[in-house]
Amino acid sequence: CVRIDARIEEMKSPSSPFRREDVVQCLPNVITAWAKCAELAGKNEERVKICAERAGAHIDELLTDSVQSNVGNDNFVGSYLIQAINETIALYGKAGMPSRADDLFLRSKECKTRNLATLSTIITVLCENNSGDIAFVEKARGYLFDFEQEKMKISRSFIVPDMKFTSMYNEVISGFINCDMKTRGLEQAESLLAHMVSSHESNPRHIARPNTTTFARVMSALAQRGDNAYRLEDLLSKMESLHHRRKSVPRGSPDAQLVAQVAPNIVVYNLLLKSYARSNDDGALQSAMKLLGRMEKNPDVSPDDLSNSYILTLLNRRDGADVNGAASAIENNKLVGPSLTSLNLDIDNLNLSDLNLNGQNLEPTSKSFNSILNVYTTTGTLEGAEKGAALLHKLEEMYGSGEINFRPDIFLHNKVMNAWHLCEQNNNDQSVSPAAKAQEILDSICEQCEDGREEEVIPNDVSFSICIHSWCKSKLPEATERAEQLLRRKELFAKKYDEVKIKSTDYNAVISKWKDDSPKGPERATLLFEEMLLRYGDSEDRMQPTAATLNALLDVYAKCHEHHDLAEKAEAYLSKMNQLHKEGKGYIVPDAISYRSAIDAWIRRWHKDSPRKVDALVKEMMTKYKDEERSDLRPDSNTLNLVLKACAHAPAMWKEKGHVEKGNDHPIAIANRMFSMLKGKNEYGATATHTTYAFMFHVYRQHMDFRDKRYATLMQNMWKHCCKDGLVSKFSFESFRDSVLEPDFWKALGGRDKFTKLGKTQMNDVSVEDLPKEWTRNVSPLKNRGKKKTAY
Repeated sequence: CVRIDARIEEMKSPSSPFRREDVVQCLPNVITAWAKCAELAGKNEERVKICAERAGAHIDELLTDSVQSNVGNDNFVGSYLIQAINETIALYGKAGMPSRADDLFLRSKECKTRNLATLSTIITVLCENNSGDIAFVEKARGYLFDFEQEKMKISRSFIVPDMKFTSMYNEVISGFINCDMKTRGLEQAESLLAHMVSSHESNPRHIARPNTTTFARVMSALAQRGDNAYRLEDLLSKMESLHHRRKSVPRGSPDAQLVAQVAPNIVVYNLLLKSYARSNDDGALQSAMKLLGRMEKNPDVSPDDLSNSYILTLLNRRDGADVNGAASAIENNKLVGPSLTSLNLDIDNLNLSDLNLNGQNLEPTSKSFNSILNVYTTTGTLEGAEKGAALLHKLEEMYGSGEINFRPDIFLHNKVMNAWHLCEQNNNDQSVSPAAKAQEILDSICEQCEDGREEEVIPNDVSFSICIHSWCKSKLPEATERAEQLLRRKELFAKKYDEVKIKSTDYNAVISKWKDDSPKGPERATLLFEEMLLRYGDSEDRMQPTAATLNALLDVYAKCHEHHDLAEKAEAYLSKMNQLHKEGKGYIVPDAISYRSAIDAWIRRWHKDSPRKVDALVKEMMTKYKDEERSDLRPDSNTLNLVLKACAHAPAMWKEKGHVEKGNDHPIAIANRMFSMLKGKNEYGATATHTTYAFMFHVYRQHMDFRDKRYATLMQNMWKHCCKDGLVSKFSFESFRDSVLEPDFWKALGGRDKFTKLGKTQMNDVSVEDLPKEWTRNVSPLKNRGKKKTAY
């Protein structure tokens, strides 16, 4: 940008062949360049200010010229001028210079070189000023009101509210909420929201039309500051009223574009629950339970973990527990409530009036207790599951004594079983078996049915599935056997009760679980798979085996690699299913996961034929992708890298007596072909990744003698390509380091001296963070691979 400015000065010199208008036409682009420079400055405030000052100097020159040449908004040059003004105003804002931005806006107003984007930009800058000065926000509101008054002078029939207008109002509201004068700012934000609501209700064509964000920003501030539950109730009521009006207008009608885009969501409902949790009002719990009941009736705002944490806080407070931890959690907007270990809810002495969600003096219903159970059963903790189980047992007692007039149904039982299932997914305590706890509940229900008491509670399809999947998550040694035993029990109940049906997902889970039992897992998994084909192959409902069933079996074959024939079996089943589908006799269509599982089985086989077999399977995917138009089998970079992985994991070839490094099936030859495909253009859109280079280093290390004169040169060249492509990751760097001798390592990094100055004298001292950023620029960050909780 400095060099650009120097060229502009040269153009202005008397000896320059350029005219004055030539210089002026360049200036908008020069301002854009300084704006881009500021973007790259990051947190370097001094550099951003320099960029703003330079852009400001150029815009002053442009505006002076525009006055002299009488450039207006409609002029082509004028449009570039307005864009330059908007960029400079935004740049002043980024540099923390709101006063300079305001001066420029007023000057553009005088010159009549502004548009709606100019107004929007100055409002954003003034409302986001670094000092938090409320005076700047009030200026922004003044500009907005001037625009509103000017806009509303237009004939009523020509005005249509627009989201661009709403966004400016929302920006001002945020400015007031975040300013340095918190109380006054919140009052002004509420006042502006009230103005928008009243303007819209009196005239649907008014530009001050609120949306969900408008309400949410004010409600969030109210929930954070003091006991404002009543004010939040009023705002939520208004949102529901506007939403009802919106739903009553037919889609596509002329009025549809005029209604306020307001829809109360889980966020605003949780804000009111949060306010109740902070409130000192004795009726806060009752109000919260009523709101929770309304939420449960509305599928769009079903209570979530945060909703339950607020209810838990209120229950905790009612029973005299210490709520400091809860208040702290809520203040920090954490998705957890107070520690359940400190929850002193007295289940034996429940206050039933607190559980009435109907808002009247009626007996609590099953749905009332469903809300309370939600609080405990969705936490994923042992304490929560234990509380849920205790409450379920208490309800059974209350029903038996006539204290309540309904019996806990199967849905409440399933909810508690699922609470144990959620615990099992994260359970590291082998002394407690959540799966066994869940099955205890199921066993109790089944025993009642077997004793002829079906009128009480009958297990359904979900009841068995929860327990089966819980055992499949368990780490206990007997878990796999227990899962299959439960599957057999489900089959017996399915013959007697219509509520219970066999699903392929149950079989899939048990088949997959057998991978944890390497000695007998493959045989037992195969028996289950063949049983499914025989018994349910002709079914047309959820019992029919699918590709997921095949994938579960192949995954067992891949994981139980101690057996020496499983890779061959995996490939045989893959081939068999493909052939049956081709002949129109099959219902299982192997997918990409099927192929990758078979490939994984061959890789884990650690056999000299593994590279050739994996290469053949990938080529089969390519053929099906092209000839059968199977887009799901398009091999991507990850798939092609599996060929390299197979080559890297195959037994070392150079140690074999009489070995010759030639032949198309040699691991190095296969790897080189695949590397060339990834580096060049291919019809699959696959490109080399950091994993590609990591495996290539492994391949050469595994299959070449490092004393070979070609070895060091190959490694150095591969490393240069890796650096040039910006694909040096922790994986590829460590793979290279482990594959070369120390002198070659330091040579590849540009010498040892610069690392010695950093105190890194050994090869293992150097990490990828010490290398030039240019070498790592194209490495994508690792994704979070944490497993989500699965509920039934």
